[in-house]
Amino acid sequence: MSHFSNDGEPRPKALVCDDDPMIRRLVREVAERCGYDILAGVDNAVDALSLVMEHRPEVLVLDLALPGMGGEEVIAALHDQPGTTVIVHSAHDPRFAVKAGARTFVSKGNVALLEKTLLKVRGAEISA
Repeated sequence: MSHFSNDGEPRPKALVCDDDPMIRRLVREVAERCGYDILAGVDNAVDALSLVMEHRPEVLVLDLALPGMGGEEVIAALHDQPGTTVIVHSAHDPRFAVKAGARTFVSKGNVALLEKTLLKVRGAEISA
């Protein structure tokens, strides 16, 4: 995958965190289609938090129900760290994520909304 867009600009980076490998693969495909380079796909919050702190991807697509540390804790830890937009991608109630500071949500299974949200975060044109 190219690290540059068609206009020569660097492609934004995305990180995917979900404990389900099929969901990670689906989100990776959608994000790549939206013009992102995938930094990594991880299955736990500790790895996701570490990678975000080290690499500062433009987007973190984050499940809430994860083994060990939950997604809400990642959101809270990143609250004062600008630069990475967290997209909560979960089938679970987002109320605790909102209390932790989450602002962008996509229900699992809603591929069209995930794609639209990724494009919006990237600042790309969205065609109807």
